[in-house]
Amino acid sequence: MEYNTQREHLVISEYGRNVHNMARQIRTMPTREERNQAASSLIEIMAILNPQPKDVIEHKHKLWDHFFLIAGLDIEVDSPYPKPSAEVLERRPERLPYPATNIKIRHYGKILEQMIQEAVGMEEGPERQALCEYIANFMKLSYRNWNKSVINDEDIFQDLKKLSQGRIILSSESTVLEHFTGNPAALAANPRRNFKNNSNNKNKPQNRFHRKNR
Repeated sequence: MEYNTQREHLVISEYGRNVHNMARQIRTMPTREERNQAASSLIEIMAILNPQPKDVIEHKHKLWDHFFLIAGLDIEVDSPYPKPSAEVLERRPERLPYPATNIKIRHYGKILEQMIQEAVGMEEGPERQALCEYIANFMKLSYRNWNKSVINDEDIFQDLKKLSQGRIILSSESTVLEHFTGNPAALAANPRRNFKNNSNNKNKPQNRFHRKNR
């Protein structure tokens, strides 16, 4: 019994071994006319195995590129498209820069830190206070989503103070954070819908950070 691991390596496994065998058989044909005819027929078979809009120029070009990769770049056939370059195939892609930002408290994320910096730069007033309280509520939600446990409001205020370098100070005496119930993942998907109104939030002024109840 012959195993696939003992057979010749498939260049593009999606087309199967029979296509690879036919492509290599074309190399042995004596005349260029025979090779051209066989290559065109094999391209049609490859198009059936790889169904996409047949009138798309890029699709036909891709099929011919795959044919040359399977049969070999040195095969002598007439193609409507230029052969792939060996230099291009061997060229390694450029390394993508990986973000090296340092997230101070990872379960809060980098975007929350940017929100805190935005709040720090605002002038004192109801709008800034509302944004700070919203940030604190979102921090509490994020903590519950990632840690699956309850955290005291005072711990959230301490984390907010730390992330803002002491420029945003909230306390449990003046601010009561929302109480979240339900699945943490569902809460994170739409935190506003799951905020429970409490007595301290009913009389807060509406602003661009708080949606009016409809």
